[in-house]
Amino acid sequence: MDATIIHVMESWPLQLALLTPAGQEHVALDENARIHRAGVLVDPAALQPGQRVKVLMLSTGGDRTVIEVEIFD
Repeated sequence: MDATIIHVMESWPLQLALLTPAGQEHVALDENARIHRAGVLVDPAALQPGQRVKVLMLSTGGDRTVIEVEIFD
């Protein structure tokens, strides 16, 4: 899913508010989520509001859990 980060909540697991073509969504990062920028693995602290991202999600029990994020700056 392509999205823009609206807000990063400083909780654990890290949660994101995203703006997608379908509207606003709230998701949580999996403990082992992989965050990439230009193909390089980065810390989840690199996620900032306003960034365009591609998100791969896994639904578990109705929750939308992020397992991988690619940041496009």
